[in-house]
Amino acid sequence: MGKNRSWESHHKGLTHAFILEFASQDDLDYYLTEEKVHGKFSKLAKPLIEDSVVVDIVDGELFGGRAVHPRFKNENGGKGSVHEGSCHCESVRWVVRLEKAEHVLCHCLTCQKLGGGPYSCNQIITEEDLLLTEGEGNVGVYKYKGASGKNVECFFCKTCTSHVYHKQEVMPGRVIVRTLLLEGGGEMPATGEIFGEGRLGWVTELRDQIGNTS
Repeated sequence: MGKNRSWESHHKGLTHAFILEFASQDDLDYYLTEEKVHGKFSKLAKPLIEDSVVVDIVDGELFGGRAVHPRFKNENGGKGSVHEGSCHCESVRWVVRLEKAEHVLCHCLTCQKLGGGPYSCNQIITEEDLLLTEGEGNVGVYKYKGASGKNVECFFCKTCTSHVYHKQEVMPGRVIVRTLLLEGGGEMPATGEIFGEGRLGWVTELRDQIGNTS
């Protein structure tokens, strides 16, 4: 722990730093999620901290993937596959667990108007299987009435307007995530669809019409 004393003006307003070393990722995960002293310190210090930056590194490792949040480690009993997602401007990032990596297409008028396309690509998961990892403060909420007459909340990036997920009053404890915004989303198959009555007439013929063009 120490106070910044650099004569360079690259501190971005940050004044103090803590450096902690851990023997393993499991030790770090325990410290962040279960260690009581750390939890108490964070709670007491929060009103005194205007902003903070957290950087986790492995000594000597310049490249590589992100660490997996302990809530999404399959060895903890989770099922399915874990996928990272991001909005268009990448200021909002999240992680989801999908039982199957696939799209369910929704042809409803609301999805067409919100997204400006013929359908949206989605999957319904539990709230516990979604975790915002960056930019939570940049997420806005648009509320409207769904086809059921119940409230729907649409959570989107305030900067680029990408839709991250929806919550419906008729499905407590569950959320609808936009699967095309996930890494590898373009390779996921579409295995189902809903609100087929709203399907635009040319959607089913589209592949045959333009499939041979480049």
